[in-house]
Amino acid sequence: MEDKIKLEVLPKDGDRILEELSKGNIVVARSKNDFMYVLDEGGEYRLFSHTPGTQTGGRNSFPKNEKHTAIIRSFAEVSDALFMIEYDRKMNFYGVLASAEEGILSMYPGDDRDADETVEFFVPQNNNKKKEVSVNE
Repeated sequence: MEDKIKLEVLPKDGDRILEELSKGNIVVARSKNDFMYVLDEGGEYRLFSHTPGTQTGGRNSFPKNEKHTAIIRSFAEVSDALFMIEYDRKMNFYGVLASAEEGILSMYPGDDRDADETVEFFVPQNNNKKKEVSVNE
């Protein structure tokens, strides 16, 4: 695969989300202009959130259990669109996320979504506050 990523639009199907994650791919859930990146790391789900144009994002991990699997599956219902990223694991992870986000925004800018209901993605914390991290870390 070299240093290219494969970006594909996914159907809004919870089973397909889980299938792509089990293959080691990243699933991207987009709601308006918020992006949630999900990875299956064996025993846990890793989530990263980002809003384009900002210098910060969120991240967290959750045990891979029935409750959290149901939450991941529900992204099919609450997202405007789903995407899959296939990439070489040797690539810079944050570079992969940034490239995918730019690719999605170039193909689907979302300028027509101003009247849509907003679903804001954030990575929940134990104390129910957003955890923001800089993408420059």
